[in-house]
Amino acid sequence: MQFLSFVREHARPLAFGALHAFYSAPGQTFCIGLFIAVVGDDLGMNPAEIGGLYLAGTLGSALTLLFVGQWIDHVRLVHFSAAVIGGLALACFAMASAAGEFTLFLAFYLLRLTGQGLMVHVEATATARAFERERGRALGITALGMPLSEMVFPPLAVAGIAVLGWRPTYLAFGAVALLVLLPFTQWLLRGIRRAPPPGGHGKGAWRGLVAGLAMLMRSRFVWCALPNLAVHPFFVTGLMFHITTVAAAKGWSVGLVAASFPASAAASVAGLFASGYVIDRVSARRMFLFQSMPVAVALLVLGMSRAEWVLPVAFALIGLAGGLAKPVVTAVWAELFGLASLGTIRSAAAMYLVLMSATAPFVYGALLEAGVGIDAILVGSAIVGIACTLPPFYAAWRRFG
Repeated sequence: MQFLSFVREHARPLAFGALHAFYSAPGQTFCIGLFIAVVGDDLGMNPAEIGGLYLAGTLGSALTLLFVGQWIDHVRLVHFSAAVIGGLALACFAMASAAGEFTLFLAFYLLRLTGQGLMVHVEATATARAFERERGRALGITALGMPLSEMVFPPLAVAGIAVLGWRPTYLAFGAVALLVLLPFTQWLLRGIRRAPPPGGHGKGAWRGLVAGLAMLMRSRFVWCALPNLAVHPFFVTGLMFHITTVAAAKGWSVGLVAASFPASAAASVAGLFASGYVIDRVSARRMFLFQSMPVAVALLVLGMSRAEWVLPVAFALIGLAGGLAKPVVTAVWAELFGLASLGTIRSAAAMYLVLMSATAPFVYGALLEAGVGIDAILVGSAIVGIACTLPPFYAAWRRFG
């Protein structure tokens, strides 16, 4: 009852955030990946070529995110949100018109920047600013847009490709963003009595960027947090990119892999609610200490057994970790540094996370190419992952800020 009352009372800001998370799908890997085969066939490109362009686009978007994302601290949210949604529509149109290597790289770059990067950035930053006492719960609710998106967009994409073709499908994604999502989110913001204000302490954009980065660099807690922050994006991305190789080495079918994803989605939802509850009643900093541990346990379980039941259990642990981390990664910055430079600080953190996720497939691929066994890679990853969770405990013990 308290949950329903909270949602009814704050329906507009929660819907605004959740819609941005939900419609980040056209720029997320789980959606783009469904188009790779047909795009390759149409453009005469092999998976390795497309994979290289995708990696380059992702790295480029990560580097740009720091400079673009910090503007949320200096302009009104209604204008920043409109620009991001318009940019996502443009990215979808670019994807639909891709005709070669350069145009496909440009489409990947724009999709990753606006979809994976800025749409989620708006959701998290606006929600953190709109709520204070119940920030964790609010972030957990708006983040539910992501697992809902993972359920809705894949079948829509597959059906669209089969019935319309891949280009009209991405055109439709862009048209819906421009004609439906944009006016609806603008209407939601106009109805919020106290819309989240820009921060920036009155500084110019570039001075604000320098000031925000300086705060990060001075914080000893941040330096201790970096290894823990990297655990989920690095190890989970590496695992998922090579999941068919892992399954083949273990003697598991692709059907078992597909059947294990619902366990991840369900555990992710549970993690979102649990994380929001703990953040509001304890603190984001304490929740941060434990957010990555399920990933290390999942890798260890995968590396030490070939039983089929291990895979859905590992996927559930990975989903739980993702659900725990999503609200924490934003809330912990708000606790440490306040709200004025939250957009800048969160942009820098997001850039770091994307870079970690982009390098993981290469590292795992290099290990496999060198002849290292799957079990050794997984167990070694678990050991490194556990080691990465320890520095924040040291920071908490020393009370670093």
